[in-house]
Amino acid sequence: MRSRGKAVFLVLCLSVLLLLFGCSQSSQITSGHNSTTTTSAAKGEGGEQYPNGPIEMIVGFGAGGGTDTMARTIQPKLQEILGVPVAVRNMPGASSALAVEHVQKQQSDGQTILFQTDLIRVFPTMGMTDYTYKDFEQIGIGAMGIATFTVKKNSSVKTFSDLVTLLQSGKAKVGVAGIGDPWHLTLEIVKKTVGGKAEIITYDSGKNAAMAALRDEVDFSISGVNEVVDLLRAGELRALAVMDKKPFQVRGLGSIPPVTDFEEKLAPHVPEGTWWGPSVKAGTPQPIVNKLKDAYSRIVQTEEFKKFAEERAIVLINIEDPQEYTRKITEKTSWLLWDIGVGKRAPEKVGIPRP
Repeated sequence: MRSRGKAVFLVLCLSVLLLLFGCSQSSQITSGHNSTTTTSAAKGEGGEQYPNGPIEMIVGFGAGGGTDTMARTIQPKLQEILGVPVAVRNMPGASSALAVEHVQKQQSDGQTILFQTDLIRVFPTMGMTDYTYKDFEQIGIGAMGIATFTVKKNSSVKTFSDLVTLLQSGKAKVGVAGIGDPWHLTLEIVKKTVGGKAEIITYDSGKNAAMAALRDEVDFSISGVNEVVDLLRAGELRALAVMDKKPFQVRGLGSIPPVTDFEEKLAPHVPEGTWWGPSVKAGTPQPIVNKLKDAYSRIVQTEEFKKFAEERAIVLINIEDPQEYTRKITEKTSWLLWDIGVGKRAPEKVGIPRP
């Protein structure tokens, strides 16, 4: 009897243990499910788990160009700050419109970044794509390639005042990268302000437009100082002025005067040039946007980035609200292009009101 009692007692203990083990397992399974849900929410809404894998930074131009160089300069630091691999992927075509459309097909999760240029402001009226700045959240605009007017070293056009006189004569031949690009916009602003006409000849980059001036194909070219800085330092080109209201210092070259030294009427239109900065698809959770903004802000303040900008004659700028800045510049540029007859469609048709 005693042995039977012991057996019953052991069976009861075993049953209790099995019951407790089963409850524990059930609790763990439920807890695991909740944990997954919480992590998902953090990734999608809170951003605490962002990034959750490798990031792609899309560049809408070929390798070796100004935009590509800028992206590859910030890539190592972005990778270091975010703690995941960041790959730069070149996707040239249609003045970066193909890259814009590619990013718009991705998830709004910050895992795909568009390394954007100022060309986003011309898309509405030039009809390259239906996407506008509204389809993106601007992370930051920290650097700018300032527009400059260059001639070959022995050109008869000695100053920016001579350039204005040439435009007013209606006999100027001008080289720019393309219709609707920042350098063409610069020309149109100057023409509209001082009066004048010009034959516009396009090349596939600002540097190639400058090379055309060396070959006497054009009287002068307009490009970014950063695109022609090596030619300026070598003494093959002369910079007549920059599209700004203050002198531009170029290491190893000296100072380039501002256009306002020659034409005060240009003051409301400067500075002018191209700019770069990362952006993500609209709808990306704000905590993720904030994390990227913080990372980019830290990068452009590093000594390494400042040294790079000085070497390449890039202007460092601090736009506090890049989204609002992009809105204003898009409205201004779109309507300028439309009013001078270059735009392909009225900006209002794609929701860009006249400023």
